[in-house]
Parts: sequence; structure tokens; C-alpha cells
Amino acid sequence: MKNLFKGNAAHKAGQDKSSEDDGSTAVEPLTTPSAMRVSQGPIKVVLVDDDEEVRFVLRVALESAGFQVAGEAGDAESAMRQISATQPEIVLLDLHMPDIGGLEILPLIYEDSPLSKVVVCSAISATYMTEAALMEGAWGYIVKGVSAQSITEHLRQVAVAGAVRPVRPYPLGRDYHREPFNRDEL
Repeated sequence: MKNLFKGNAAHKAGQDKSSEDDGSTAVEPLTTPSAMRVSQGPIKVVLVDDDEEVRFVLRVALESAGFQVAGEAGDAESAMRQISATQPEIVLLDLHMPDIGGLEILPLIYEDSPLSKVVVCSAISATYMTEAALMEGAWGYIVKGVSAQSITEHLRQVAVAGAVRPVRPYPLGRDYHREPFNRDEL
């Protein structure tokens, strides 16, 4: 089986499990305790987007839905400081940033904060970018333009149960699923 979580030991743990009964290898679903949310308080999120207005709108939407925005950053260096300091449950990451792109920062996030789940939130809707982000270890992909409610539902699903299908502003009904999915379907 192809492992899509590159460089993320915390996310790799518990994915492949040998069966004690018959000696075969079984795949443990992403909704195992290692993928499930542990804390009981508000879901802690760090926002990483070079557009200050986008961060403002996301912060207002998330805080009004009961999330705790633990930090914000507009570039990779600031993002890594915020993520290291706060160890959030979720990092909401834009792909296009001024110094280093979101795909390049993804493995670095998992090195500094192995229990965080990165969800990409980008204006880039190309399938190859979605696949690239998921291959680098993103737990979800949201295309900018969806409703605030769709974003908060998506992030709650990732925090509680693990990876979910990408969310696009069109057609939302077909792409958004509340149940976790198997990353091998991509």
C-alpha cells in the first residue's frame, strides 16, 4: 500500500497493523484513536495565508463557530514560529505565499508539530494541486469560495475523525462528504 503521509511519524503510526489472527496485514482506518481528536476544549487552529483580509474573514468565521484561533501568519517563517509555539490541532494553510509555498512547508510543519493536521485552503482548484497536497500529508483541501459553514464543518470533521474529501465551491453536494474516506481512493 502506498503511504501518503511523507515524513510524518505521528500520522504514520497506526496506519499499518499486522493481524495477530492470520498473520496478514490489515489497513487501519483513519478514524482510529491516533487520528481522532483528543482534547475536549475548542479546536485550536493556526491560520497561514499571505492575505491579511482572508485571515481576518477566516478568523471571524472560525471564532464565531467556536474554534480557538491560536495564531496567524502571512509567511512561512512566521507560520513555523506560530505552529511551534502553539502546537495546534489544525493548521489551515494557503498554498501560495511570498517566500515558500504551502507544499514546501507541509513537511516542516509535521516535523515541528507532528500531531497537527494540515488542511489546505487555497484558490488553486486544479486536481493535480489537490493531489499533491494530499500526497504531502494534508488531511483536507478546501478551495476558497466555499461558505464559512462548509469550512467549519470540514475542519470539525478533520479534527474529530480524520481525512475528508476536498471541498470545492462547485458543486458542493458532490464533493463534500461528512464521512471519512480512504486516501487510497485518490
